[in-house]
Amino acid sequence: MDVRLLLSRDGKRFQRVGERKPFLRMGPPGSFDSARVWALPHPVRMGDEIWIYYNGSNRDHDYQLDSESSSHRTGISRAVMRLDGFVSVDAPYGGGRFTTPPIRFTGSRLELNLDTGGGGQALVEVLDESGQAIPGFTREKALPLNGNSVRLPVHWRGDPNLEKLAGQPVRLRFHLQDCKLYAFQFKED
Repeated sequence: MDVRLLLSRDGKRFQRVGERKPFLRMGPPGSFDSARVWALPHPVRMGDEIWIYYNGSNRDHDYQLDSESSSHRTGISRAVMRLDGFVSVDAPYGGGRFTTPPIRFTGSRLELNLDTGGGGQALVEVLDESGQAIPGFTREKALPLNGNSVRLPVHWRGDPNLEKLAGQPVRLRFHLQDCKLYAFQFKED
């Protein structure tokens, strides 16, 4: 038994996310959590991390002992992940892109929760509602982003005023190469 991720906006209707892959996997053979993991409710936010406590056992759902274990073991452990790290948009080395639906924002700067590893990068352009690049916020003006941070600031050459677009419907187009984009947010200075 492992843990799968479900999403609900109202607490009544749920949908599976993450392509039905395990979110929290069982441990290696012989470990206390090699046959079963059960996540406890209410993850805990600790700074830029989310802590998820879980119960594990080396007996499966039918009480069969893991073949690498000589006796029954169980315990409580903690899984640690980055803030907003439940799912990500993943781009291969060859690159990829995606565009948001129209959004309205408040704030004066844009931050990404992004992991590019050593060789990846991301570029962000801002489009109008119809999908046309807004001057000053084009892909060509975007400064490449490289790093692993939950708050990587987005900048464009010439440092245009992002706040002037606040309240208007815009789209964000992300050009990604060999990276994981977890989230984005607009912030006040």
